[in-house]
Amino acid sequence: MNLKTYKKLHKKYSEFPLRKEVWDTPEHQAYADAFHNNKDCQLWELKQRVKKAGINYKNYCCIDMAYQLIAFGLPIHDGGSSFIKINFCPWCGKKLT
Repeated sequence: MNLKTYKKLHKKYSEFPLRKEVWDTPEHQAYADAFHNNKDCQLWELKQRVKKAGINYKNYCCIDMAYQLIAFGLPIHDGGSSFIKINFCPWCGKKLT
């Protein structure tokens, strides 16, 4: 799958939670495979996730580092990838940057 097709499908498949009849299709599988197998699709997707989290990826050494910053959160087990962002360490109270 090329990046243009991936971007078109992104809106359809980035709304969570997805119903089983939506994600249990060859089209969705191709979309998911493109994220894992196509560096252009993966880079674009990570940039979208980082931007959505309010992080300017240009302030970091790479998109992967910026993406890891949105992992500071508590997962919400709602069938999707939702989480509550935290700004301070829950154990020591230090600000997370």
